[in-house]
Amino acid sequence: MKDAAQKAIRTWGEFYGGDEDARRLTRAPLVCYALLYGHVALAVMGWFAWWTLCFSAPILMVRWLLATHELMHLRDAREVDVITRLMPMLLTPISLGYREFLDIHRGHHRFMATPQDPEYFQLRGNRFQGLFNAMTAPEQAFLRWVLRKGVDTELVLGALLRCGLFVLLILFAGWAFLWYWIPVRVAFGASYYAFFYALHWRGAEYGVYRVVLPAWGARLFALLFGREALLATTYHDIYHGYPRVSAVHLPELACARDLPQTSLLVK
Repeated sequence: MKDAAQKAIRTWGEFYGGDEDARRLTRAPLVCYALLYGHVALAVMGWFAWWTLCFSAPILMVRWLLATHELMHLRDAREVDVITRLMPMLLTPISLGYREFLDIHRGHHRFMATPQDPEYFQLRGNRFQGLFNAMTAPEQAFLRWVLRKGVDTELVLGALLRCGLFVLLILFAGWAFLWYWIPVRVAFGASYYAFFYALHWRGAEYGVYRVVLPAWGARLFALLFGREALLATTYHDIYHGYPRVSAVHLPELACARDLPQTSLLVK
């Protein structure tokens, strides 16, 4: 049995996310930061109307979120650059960094849809409660982390720096800051609602489920957020079983489910 498992690992190893995937997934969030805050700066200078952020901000927010999520399957906090580790996506005055969210995400995979799951608070209750928890997930994640893990120097310094950047953005933009903040906050909450509540809850049952989109919906999703994000969402049940496999290979795994799941846990 052990020999068969090792053979399966070697056979399917080509589907694992590798260094090139990690480099690409590291670049993507950095590009999202540059484009989003570059757009804000151009709006401040009057080169773009503030309302144009309603179009760019949600797309860049979701692309950042999904790319960072993918990267967490491949890189530890010590293996990413300082900007990625800081995670300066300015949603709230109190927020966690890459290290903390990676620990939360590992716990989600390890204890998925059980009370031990750090994301379990997002799965409970009716749809309105689920949406509320998704919209307030950054603050809840911070407070729950402090209650569960306490604080250390890295968390304090990172949280203070993110808070300072958030305040500076408000001072920089003034009331027009809302043209930035509302779209990114709504996009974040909607993404969390879809990725947690909608993909892990069916009636009274908790688990992980696949989403089937109509052809036009799949094409639109891929156009806005990328094919990789589409596959990680629509094949989310398989994705949980094989977290180190690149999302682009999930359709192939859907046709051949003979790989031992224990061989592909998050690092």
